[in-house]
Amino acid sequence: MLTTARTDFRACRYVDLAARLPELITTAETTHQQTGDPAAAGLVAQAYNLVTRALIKLEASGLEWVSADRALRAAAGADDPLALAEAQRLLGSACRRAGHHDRAQTLTMTAADQLDVGGKAPDPRHLALHGVLMCSAGYAAARAGDHDRATDLLADADATAGRLGDHPAQQQALTANVVSHRVSADYVLGNAGAGLYHAQAAQLGQFPDTERRARFLVDVALCFAQWNKPGRAYQTLLTAERTAPGEVRTRATVRRLVSDLLHHPQQASLPGLRQLASRTHALV
Repeated sequence: MLTTARTDFRACRYVDLAARLPELITTAETTHQQTGDPAAAGLVAQAYNLVTRALIKLEASGLEWVSADRALRAAAGADDPLALAEAQRLLGSACRRAGHHDRAQTLTMTAADQLDVGGKAPDPRHLALHGVLMCSAGYAAARAGDHDRATDLLADADATAGRLGDHPAQQQALTANVVSHRVSADYVLGNAGAGLYHAQAAQLGQFPDTERRARFLVDVALCFAQWNKPGRAYQTLLTAERTAPGEVRTRATVRRLVSDLLHHPQQASLPGLRQLASRTHALV
């Protein structure tokens, strides 16, 4: 059940995911209550981590705090350092969205420190998640306006990817994730040109799933819009929608971007924009 839900998320099938999550949570919590063993606690943590990831794509509602807290509580009782680190990362994401950028960095860096990435042959799962945590911390630093720290943390993530040479699939995924976070960081720092430059380092095929490809394309579209290239922003959004309709039609970020394009002086040169606004429920 958890595997199917994760597949829905990675494919941006959010309507299917929303229908599946209540049963997943109920089953995981019931199993944990009946057995009380660490493995069951780990499943609860992973289920709530998935809920948090989905909620973060929507407008802030407060529910993301609830799911992140429940994931963290469950992970604390599980013998699964990866689930615990992911729960801390997602709580950090909730903090970042609320403007608590320092707290977000502290949570993600603490989680990274708890992973076993030392020695000559560390667990590649720990290395890969360590790199993701550095990406998250770097983005939080960018949201705080700290360009230098964001650059350093993303460089650390890139260095971690370099250590995954014996695991090419994980290395490729992390490398693409680093590029995606550099684009995101450049955008929030107001450096759209740098973001578009960094975006050239990634090919869509490098991203391991549909969700990450679409998220990257949305960030590229944001950079084009910030760079006052509404036509390129619009075309990139359409590419993202063809890649993952669920991602584009769900994210609050996309609705805001489409609303901005609707009010741009060049909006008349963007055929089909109002139809996109309807599909994304953007304010006209």
